[in-house]
Amino acid sequence: MGKPITDFIENYFLHFNSAALVDAAKGYEAQLNQGSKMLVSLAGAMSTAEIGKIFGEMIRQDKVHIISCTGANLEEDLMNLVAHSHYKRVPNYRDLTPQDEWDLLEKGLNRVTDTCIPEEEAFRRLQEHIVKICS
Repeated sequence: MGKPITDFIENYFLHFNSAALVDAAKGYEAQLNQGSKMLVSLAGAMSTAEIGKIFGEMIRQDKVHIISCTGANLEEDLMNLVAHSHYKRVPNYRDLTPQDEWDLLEKGLNRVTDTCIPEEEAFRRLQEHIVKICS
């Protein structure tokens, strides 16, 4: 039995950018097999996809050695780590009125697109630790 994701990609990702993904994956595997180290560079808010969970396992398996990311990626992963169960989804975020936005803010919920991050659970719980590190 092969590797399900690898098999899927090799069977269906055959052209254009998809084929480039196959080439990149094979190159990545070759790098690791040669004993080389892997640096992953992230731009944009990939942490909202909880990509830290994937990288955590890849780091434990010695498949990722360095991560370079924006402060927003690190910040969002940290907030998600300490407060994810307190996040509030707002499925109708496109239809919010100014009063709806104000009501969320008054409840200590900072809206980012379709999800609100709870200020007390995320920002304030981390704040004292970050201040100690940066002082």
